[in-house]
Amino acid sequence: MTPDTRSDTVHEAVKTFIREELSYGQDDQYDENADLIDQGVIDSMSLLRLVSFLEERFQIRVQDEDLLPANFRSLAAVEAYIKRTLDAGAR
Repeated sequence: MTPDTRSDTVHEAVKTFIREELSYGQDDQYDENADLIDQGVIDSMSLLRLVSFLEERFQIRVQDEDLLPANFRSLAAVEAYIKRTLDAGAR
């Protein structure tokens, strides 16, 4: 199964996962650039959950060297990371 990697689909999938799995359904509104690390949404444990979700949903492999705050700090950063990884063919 090939993942749907359209920008709106990537954005909604990541946003839904964060809302439902990491912020436990709270109605927090995260804009594109909200700092998820500073807000406590992304910590070491939730990062592992997010990475697992991204690998499964988008059929990518998140490399150890990519586990940087810059790649996971915001919705926009996660979306950009997914796009770069898919464009590089790291499946």
